[in-house]
Amino acid sequence: MRKKRDAEGTKSRVLKSAEKLFARKGFNGTSIADISKDSGISDGLILYHFKSKDKLYQEVIERVAARYMQVFEGFRENNLPPAEMMKESLREVFGFWRTDSTYNRISLWAYLERREATAVNEARLTAGLAAYLASLQESGHFPREIDPVVFLSTIIGPIHFWFRYKTRFAEILKLTEKDGALDDHFLKQFTLMLTSFFRDPNGPKKAV
Repeated sequence: MRKKRDAEGTKSRVLKSAEKLFARKGFNGTSIADISKDSGISDGLILYHFKSKDKLYQEVIERVAARYMQVFEGFRENNLPPAEMMKESLREVFGFWRTDSTYNRISLWAYLERREATAVNEARLTAGLAAYLASLQESGHFPREIDPVVFLSTIIGPIHFWFRYKTRFAEILKLTEKDGALDDHFLKQFTLMLTSFFRDPNGPKKAV
């Protein structure tokens, strides 16, 4: 048992350092020696547990992706009306990006370095969410004329943009609100825009 616990602790330290360095410098800019220095684990022991830098990188991707996927767990089982589910989903996703910048940075590096792991994970997630929106179209809760994949693309893009540039925008536009207040205002307005697409098929009909 002692050896097992030590092995798990070693792997955890290596993964923590690797995640930090991959987010900071990308895959190509990070060496096993860098990870060894940061984690205090020898090169040889790192390769013993992970076999190669590529396999270590893949485990890091799975680790950060798992944190992101947890945000979406349970939404379809909570029986909220679609518009309320959208509000809750946006609140959770926004909270994730606000507190965990690692996934965003690793995704950006993966795009620049043409590494497809994060793109594959996000495509699978998008496919599942698009299928859910398609079911809402069938029930009359979401407009049939809007492509679910395009709609989902318009959600994550602005959130990425906001967290990447909000500080610079606040400076240029001379916005006086504190950082948290800016986030709250953006989320409120963004939620208002997106939930306006959802409908209650049993609600009052608009006059033609």
